[in-house]
Amino acid sequence: MKLERHVAFTIPSSLDEATARAFVQDVSESLSHATFLTNLKVSEDDVVSAHLPVNAALFGQQRLRFRSQLERTPDGGRLYGEDLDDAPGWARVSGTGVVIPTPTGSRLEYTFDFTIHVALPEGERWGGRALLKMIEVVADNVLRRVTESFPKAVTDAARAYEARLVA
Repeated sequence: MKLERHVAFTIPSSLDEATARAFVQDVSESLSHATFLTNLKVSEDDVVSAHLPVNAALFGQQRLRFRSQLERTPDGGRLYGEDLDDAPGWARVSGTGVVIPTPTGSRLEYTFDFTIHVALPEGERWGGRALLKMIEVVADNVLRRVTESFPKAVTDAARAYEARLVA
């Protein structure tokens, strides 16, 4: 099973361009309020890894690992999701964070693509196919909630970052 979601959002900020870019490039900071992620780590060579929760009924609550390479760009950063071979599944997270200067600070523009891969047995009979469809619907709902929560989590992290700098 493969499920995909795209999310794009903009955060107005009072931060100047350089400070906003530092926030975007600091993945630990910018995802600090993403409580739906577990085991968030950023290595010295800018490999970002974490787990996304997915409820796949038959398999119960699963934490699907993702790993992405962070590339720092002149206007922010880009995540390149990597393919994994974890069982029973894995996630791929790719995206960009761009800082655009404004007269009152900056604007942070984010786009992310989430893909989850879960290995499911083939449903050969009607009941098996119905169960697989139910698993797909439940997993898609969880992925939808994650992508809907993502903008608020990053916005909350940005507001907390701004508050610390002003204090």
